[in-house]
Amino acid sequence: MAKRPEIVIVDGPLAGRRFSMKEGGLRLGRSSSNDIPIPDEELSRNHCLFEMDGESGISLTDLASANGTILNGVALGNSPAMLKEGDVVVVGSTTLRLCAPQAVKDVDLGLGGDGGARGNQEADVVAKKRSPLVGVLWAVAALAVAAAIAVVLTAPTGDEEPPPASPVVKEPELMEVRYERVQADSNGIFVYLLTFSQDGVLTVRIDDVPKENRHNVKSAPLSDEARAELGDILAFRRLKDIDREYAGVEPDPPALDSWDLKVVYDRHSRRIRITNTQEPEAFRAIREKLEAFSKSELGIWAIQYPREKLIELARQSLEVGNAKWEDRDVNYGNLAAAIAAYKEAVFYLETVNPKPDIGAEALEGVRRASEELDKRYADQRFRADKALNLSQWESAKAELQVLLEMVPDRRDDRNRDARSKLLSAENNLKKKGGR
Repeated sequence: MAKRPEIVIVDGPLAGRRFSMKEGGLRLGRSSSNDIPIPDEELSRNHCLFEMDGESGISLTDLASANGTILNGVALGNSPAMLKEGDVVVVGSTTLRLCAPQAVKDVDLGLGGDGGARGNQEADVVAKKRSPLVGVLWAVAALAVAAAIAVVLTAPTGDEEPPPASPVVKEPELMEVRYERVQADSNGIFVYLLTFSQDGVLTVRIDDVPKENRHNVKSAPLSDEARAELGDILAFRRLKDIDREYAGVEPDPPALDSWDLKVVYDRHSRRIRITNTQEPEAFRAIREKLEAFSKSELGIWAIQYPREKLIELARQSLEVGNAKWEDRDVNYGNLAAAIAAYKEAVFYLETVNPKPDIGAEALEGVRRASEELDKRYADQRFRADKALNLSQWESAKAELQVLLEMVPDRRDDRNRDARSKLLSAENNLKKKGGR
């Protein structure tokens, strides 16, 4: 019985191929000189090496490849790793798995003699004496048995089960993302770098120098829902048919306009690079969704505007805030509207450095309007609670509706509290037969 550990390609250009380990190991790469040659531009010429370690152990080493080697969803790095049965390795668009050693032995069909009890020599003699007719008879018997089995399996039972559904192909799980957008010329360079790590953290870094002189970094862990949304945007089925590289001619004077997207899944990896040429439509649709997603999750969509535009937007919001503040006695909701406008002005100026004078004015507006709203809310809540305690349900309902106008944001705890009390007042009115 011989043990033969195997590397099996489960997905990629050579899917289905099996490679038995050998004493000298198995080298994998793009070059045809490798033991496992794979025609994939994402692979280095000599990408990684599987080596025997002891009688049955196997180690995996990345050979300083350009795009790296992924072991069970984690980048291998520079140090070798010991593999165990079932481990999954991803290189480029190829997925490999370490299979259990297969046991191989000779099988005696018992068509003549008494097997190994009489030794190989005697078995050979018996085989030579066997009539050729024996083989024919055995073939006929085998066909008869197969026909009988087919009749039994296909015979109607009167209560047949529907045929099993085709297996559903599971979409590979998103593990890591790195997306970089670069625009550079003699006047400066703009870099937009997005990363998503295995611990679920989304990070965006923006460098715009020297023109806007902006350096901003924002990170946030994603919720399960947001992570699922990101996984759908970058689903392997959306990327697999896009070519890996698009390159144009370098303009004169020299400039760079590029996109570089690399996505690592649990069973695949995919990298797409576009340089100095128009991006394909399929990629553009994915890229725009990815950028919009990051700006929404991190609250940084305003970075797409230059400094002058951001200051203009902030000034407009400040003017709205001031107008609502002046009319704070006209409408119960004007104080909340003023605060929202002031905060919007602050938001626009978040990535602008140095800050213009209107930044300090907007911050002062937030403080002033918030203090006034807190004071008025406390007075109004006292009136509403008094009516509730006296079971004056109609009055309580009216006072609580004023509270909801003063704090219209349903995410605000004060709004939730007022809505809960309003529901209670309305229920009590129904019990009394009121409206």
